[in-house]
Amino acid sequence: MIVRFEKYPLVNNSYRSLFGLDRSFGNLFDSVALPLFKGGSELAPSLDVAERDHETVVLAELPGVSKEDVTISLEKEMLTISGERKPAGLPEGSRWIRAESPRGKFTRSIRLPHPVKPEQISAELTNGILRVVLPKAEEARPREIKIK
Repeated sequence: MIVRFEKYPLVNNSYRSLFGLDRSFGNLFDSVALPLFKGGSELAPSLDVAERDHETVVLAELPGVSKEDVTISLEKEMLTISGERKPAGLPEGSRWIRAESPRGKFTRSIRLPHPVKPEQISAELTNGILRVVLPKAEEARPREIKIK
């Protein structure tokens, strides 16, 4: 629905200034507030974490990132995924008109809820999704206790 205020001269300027204020706040939130909700960086990958009795699985979204540009490290129960999103190749003699794809180095760390078996950790990058499987250490696995 389009409302035209030209027919109502007394409210015309009030509503225009109100709508202008709304646009100003919209621009402010688009440029400042939204990155804060993304973890403070457009480059940091989104993570999904799932837990089973014997392992934890971490999925990280890394579209356009090759496995050679990703490093995974574990120190105690802190898993860190870092790497670099490199710019796409630009054909020779051309220039960017608009470049919205995030580029640069990123790091994302997550504290695991349990100790893991570091020698059995596996990682795979397929179709832009990094899957890290972290087997739980024996002391972190649930056990059934027999009643005597």
